[in-house]
Amino acid sequence: MGVTGPDRRWSLHWPLRDSSVDQKERGGQKNRASDSAAKLGTFSGVFVPTTLNVLSILMFLRFGFILGQAGLLGMLGLLAVSYTINLVTTMSLSAIATNGTVKGGGAYYLISRSLGPEFGGSIGIVFYLGYVLNTGMNAVGLVDCFTQNFGTESGTLSNFLEEGFWWQYLWGTIILLICTGICLAGSSIFSRASNGLLIILLVATFSIPASAIFMKPFSIPKLHVTFTGVRLETLLENLKPRLTKGAAGSQIHGRENFQDLFGILFPATGGIFAGASMSGDLKNPSHSIPRGTLSGLALTFVTYTLVIVAMAASITRESLYKNSDIIQVTNASGVIILLGEFATTFFSALMGVIGSAKLLQAIARDNLVPGLKIFSKGTEKNDEPVHAIIVTFVVAQLTMLFDINQIASFVTMTYLMTFLVMNLACFLLKIGSAPNFRPSFHYFNWQTAAAGALVCGATMFFVDGVYATGCVGILILLFLLIHYTSPPKPWGDVSQSLIYHQVRKYLLRLRQEHVKFWRPQILLFVANLDDQYKMVSFCNSLKKGALFVLGHVIVTDDFSSAVPEARRQQTAWTKFVENSKVKAFVNIAVSPSAEWGIRNIVLNSGLGGMRPNIVVIDQFRNGQSLVETLQPRKDSNDRHDGAPESAVDDIPRPQMSCANYVTILEDLLFKLRINVAVAKGFEHLELPTSGQHQKKYIDLWPIQMSAELGADSESKKNVLTTNFDTYTLILQLGCILNTVPSWKKTYKLRVAVFVEYETDVDDERGRVQALLEKLRIEAEVLVFWLACGDVKSYRIIVNGDRSPEVRDVQEKVQTVLKDEGWWLDIEKFRRRSHNQPQSDDFGADLGRVSSWHGASSHDTVQKAPAQLAGGLKKFIQSTKRRRSISSFKGLGGVNLGMQTHRLLDSFVDYDSSDSSSSDSELEPYADDREDDTNHRRPASPDTTKHDVPSIVAPGTSPKSQASGARPPISRSASSNRFSSSPIPEAKVNTDEGAGPSIMFALSSSPPRASNRRESIYTRRSSSVGSGTASGYPRRASVPLSFNDLPSRAQHLILNELMAEHSSETAVIFTTLPSPMEGTAQGEAASESYLSDLEVLWQGLPPCLLVHSNSMTVTMNL
Repeated sequence: MGVTGPDRRWSLHWPLRDSSVDQKERGGQKNRASDSAAKLGTFSGVFVPTTLNVLSILMFLRFGFILGQAGLLGMLGLLAVSYTINLVTTMSLSAIATNGTVKGGGAYYLISRSLGPEFGGSIGIVFYLGYVLNTGMNAVGLVDCFTQNFGTESGTLSNFLEEGFWWQYLWGTIILLICTGICLAGSSIFSRASNGLLIILLVATFSIPASAIFMKPFSIPKLHVTFTGVRLETLLENLKPRLTKGAAGSQIHGRENFQDLFGILFPATGGIFAGASMSGDLKNPSHSIPRGTLSGLALTFVTYTLVIVAMAASITRESLYKNSDIIQVTNASGVIILLGEFATTFFSALMGVIGSAKLLQAIARDNLVPGLKIFSKGTEKNDEPVHAIIVTFVVAQLTMLFDINQIASFVTMTYLMTFLVMNLACFLLKIGSAPNFRPSFHYFNWQTAAAGALVCGATMFFVDGVYATGCVGILILLFLLIHYTSPPKPWGDVSQSLIYHQVRKYLLRLRQEHVKFWRPQILLFVANLDDQYKMVSFCNSLKKGALFVLGHVIVTDDFSSAVPEARRQQTAWTKFVENSKVKAFVNIAVSPSAEWGIRNIVLNSGLGGMRPNIVVIDQFRNGQSLVETLQPRKDSNDRHDGAPESAVDDIPRPQMSCANYVTILEDLLFKLRINVAVAKGFEHLELPTSGQHQKKYIDLWPIQMSAELGADSESKKNVLTTNFDTYTLILQLGCILNTVPSWKKTYKLRVAVFVEYETDVDDERGRVQALLEKLRIEAEVLVFWLACGDVKSYRIIVNGDRSPEVRDVQEKVQTVLKDEGWWLDIEKFRRRSHNQPQSDDFGADLGRVSSWHGASSHDTVQKAPAQLAGGLKKFIQSTKRRRSISSFKGLGGVNLGMQTHRLLDSFVDYDSSDSSSSDSELEPYADDREDDTNHRRPASPDTTKHDVPSIVAPGTSPKSQASGARPPISRSASSNRFSSSPIPEAKVNTDEGAGPSIMFALSSSPPRASNRRESIYTRRSSSVGSGTASGYPRRASVPLSFNDLPSRAQHLILNELMAEHSSETAVIFTTLPSPMEGTAQGEAASESYLSDLEVLWQGLPPCLLVHSNSMTVTMNL
């Protein structure tokens, strides 16, 4: 069947035709073949440049001076040290160059692709500066050669060349112009020029030992020259070092030393990167660089050795001291030496122009430093760096204006530093043990690379510590500049291999952290970046240098189709993390349901000892989900750069039910036993980096939640506990956020607590301040009391106030509590008691209310106040939601509730030697329900009140708790309520065991205990009177307290209190009331729980509601 149209396929039987693509491909192949033919081989591209660059003009000008000072043995020792550095560096260079494809840039390219852009770019720029300075220095050196031979004043062969500073500057400019012209003409002309110069240089160099052998002895007293020919006596005279002062060629005022001698000799051997600098013009850089460099190194070492030995055996010591131009004077032909000097200096200048220009072009093409883009351009034919060549010529012109000796010292430092970094790169690649580091050059190991790096570093400071320090400073500045301005590069540097190796090593060593070093390791579940960006930024500030994981769940039943989406999301979120500088990991899960996805991420996040210890989830929102459900993707071209696609698409997300949300909470709280935080309203968070700040505070509301641990049998007592760990975790998180400089500078930390009555305010303030002092937390302490008359919802609910001044809140209270049965009964009774206080119907109502809990009807009227109080309180308590908690050692069930607890005086007692408490210490210390305890728990008439960290009694041995996690607790149903009682005293455990070092102390009778143990329904009014200011209910009202109220009423009162006092607050940390275990089994119960939370935080600033399951603070050193 034929196929037509755009999808038409060619048959193998059809006649072959040349398509335009084929023609282009063949044309490209021809171009590549011609380009390959134009490129340089090993000899002309590496061997010749290396040999010409290493055979320096210093051999002709300074070898006589060095030999006269160091002697034959000393000079050969200096030469051996120099070539040892060169050899190990060449071995490292060869190893890196043979491990992959090498492009233009030479040593810079090799270093940057090994150590990364910061190291590569900084050392590349330093090496470029050294290259250019060396170019100018060689141009000046060539001019000096000409003036010494042809100068009008000092010429030995002729006197036609004008001398003087500006004349010499003119001659140097002409030399640089010639070199620049040759470089602009292309690599082929450069290669031909190099080959000719090499021949001249080798002839001139080998003429030195030839002259020593074949020339007859002579003496020129005028020039202080005595030539003896090859004689043993002359050799022995020049054998040992003899350091003098003021010799010809000396650059210092004092006596010579080996530091200066090495500083002069080493640049004569340091041009080993000349061949590598031509890497962009080589046919096969990986093959040519090692062979050509090592061959050139071997030839120059042999050549230098022959020259030094020949000079030592034929020239007297006195001649070496007094004539710096001794080589030319004692040679068979001075013109040959002059040509050799011309060849080496001209080539060094030529190599400096082309090599440094190509280096600058490579740096510019990598876009490491702003403003260098113009130098990345090259010619269309051979990619010659025209702009880079021109700017190199200009910089070299400026170089000739400075002192040559200072330039030489800086050039030496740049060479040594480049050698050091090259060896360091090879060393790190080798010890990183990356499988892909398999160089074809095998003659190296990590010891040679490490030795090379160390020797180069030591040599830098040995030669000149001042210049070495300056060079290192320049390198650091460039490193920081590139680090903060350069965009990320996909090169892959050796640091990643080293980090991987070390991280794996130390993760295996990392154990579960001690509470002393606890820090928040946060797992934040995110679904939509646009809505949750501020939450991500907030958690990033809160992590305190610890682990931060962004969890993202994709819900789908088709796993195979979700894998590409998961990979895309992983890439997108990772890109967001990199671009936003959030220090977080990304964890993507694909799951058939939100619950299973979150479970999987919580269980699998982290590695080894680094695992999340706090899970942060967003508040429940109608019509939204904590996760993303995979839908057919819509095509969208207008997305935010760097943002995950799910954050900006318009795909409708399925609604998460109340039961689903509460299931997640129950899993985290009761099954996984991890610390949990619910974030509310963070899309409105005012970040300290936003610029304009209308908020002033970070408020901590560490509200108590009490628990009654039920006994398993009648013989055991119930234990009343408090949530110490949640209380202190709130303080800990607030303190951590306040240590972040931007948050500390912008906001002030406050701790807000409340009690019910004015008489507890001072005690509570003192106890909270004592706790903060023990925990080393600096914060302003605010203490409020509910019965002050300012909290209108409290007056309405507790006191039955219906005055006009609370009318604005009355409607809100009625709206929130309209479906609460206990509230309807109280309202009904209050209306009847107000209208018919002494009628028979009133007595009947009392009897009915009292009979809810078995009271006798015949004495209803006689005991109206007490029975009314007990009946109503018991009725309210019977309607409170309850939840299970888990098994707690030998204790039975546990009832959690919000109750008022004072901080005990024993809480500030540092003596923990007493493990037992008297009966009086175990009595309730602020329990206003003492009168009806036996009615509620007839099987367990005594109640022991323990204030323990996170439902753990302090009587248990601390040594039994090896970690910060709490032991499981057996819990019965419990009401989910707050407490307005003063917190217990903080007790410090002096035993340095594995258990908690600070906790709420065992209950002891506080001062004024007799008054505390009276019920609020029977105690007398204070001296202030019976007005509302005292806080006690009126005689005609239903006598209630904050602790008697169900959770929704408590939340309503606390919401008004926090809203009134945190209006200028950026973020609130407070306690998360946990649901009863099993609440998620019913949608109605789940909705009721979430409605209670909504009542608590409605209208408040951004809130983080926290529940802790582990210790987070300690007093141990």
